[in-house]
This record gives sequence, C-alpha cells and structure tokens, in this order.
Amino acid sequence: MDAIFGANNNLLDYLLVLVIYGLMYLLIRSPKPQLELNYRSNFFFLCFFWGGLMFVGNYLGYRTGMMAFLPWLDNFVHSFIWVGLCLSWLYYCTHERPMWEQFVLFAFASFVVKVAERLIIGTWSMDTYLGIKNPYAYIIAMSLIDGFYPVLSAWILKGLGKKSTFGVYVPA
Repeated sequence: MDAIFGANNNLLDYLLVLVIYGLMYLLIRSPKPQLELNYRSNFFFLCFFWGGLMFVGNYLGYRTGMMAFLPWLDNFVHSFIWVGLCLSWLYYCTHERPMWEQFVLFAFASFVVKVAERLIIGTWSMDTYLGIKNPYAYIIAMSLIDGFYPVLSAWILKGLGKKSTFGVYVPA
C-alpha cells in the first residue's frame, strides 16, 4: 500500500490534500467563475493534455532520478486535479496577463500546493537537489518548472489553433 498511498498515509490524508486543492480552486476561479463557451475546448484540451503528460512525466522523472517518487494516488490527484483542472483554470483566468505575471502566479500557486502536500503526506521531498542541500530546493525547482505551464500552453494552443486541431480556439 505504500506505493499507492505513501508511507504512513491514509485516505483522510488525501482528503485533506483534496480540501487544499478545492480551496485553491475557489481562489483561482474567483476572477472568472464561469468558463466562456468559446474557451471550453481549450480548457478541456489543456486539462487532459497536462494531466496525462504530468502523470507519465512524474513517474518517468522518478525513474530517471530527476524527481522523488510520488505515490500513485498522489501522482494521480496531483496530475489530474491540481495540474489538469486547477492550473488549466488558472491559465483560463490569466492567459491575457503579461507572461512574467503568469509565470509568477503559476510558480507560487504550485509552491503552496507542493508545500501542503509535503506537510500532509510527505511527498515532494529530496534532501539535496541540483547540488543544493536544502529540503526546499526541490520544491522550489519543481514549482519554477510549473511556472512554464502558461508559456508552453500558449505555444501549444497557438500551434494547434492555426491548424484547427481539437477544436482549439485562439482569440486574435
């Protein structure tokens, strides 16, 4: 069960993580509580694209030694609920903002969630990362990587929007 839940974790721990995600989701969607009709295909595409990519990427990152192991349940909820749903909504709310601002918002929101996951279920933990002996170096590095979500999403949507792929809509 350690591979699924992580050492000494149970469903109540994951319920608390989901409460944190829910609270962050409420905060994220407060500027735009309704998804615009012309943005729905973009939103759902980003949800599934990033959720699936992160689920596989987190495991491959662990297998290559670049990341700490995420128990399967944490990898699933983090990838599909946090990255897929919450960060996709954050992108929907901020995609018209300056790119530096988007980067900071994504990196900071991810930092908050990763610290919460570390405190609640003990994940996102490496004593040394990139030669830095500090337990938060890993969380900061992974959060900064999440800051590139809007940069990559804009590039992907723009590329797919030109080809009218997946019903993706790129406003002029």
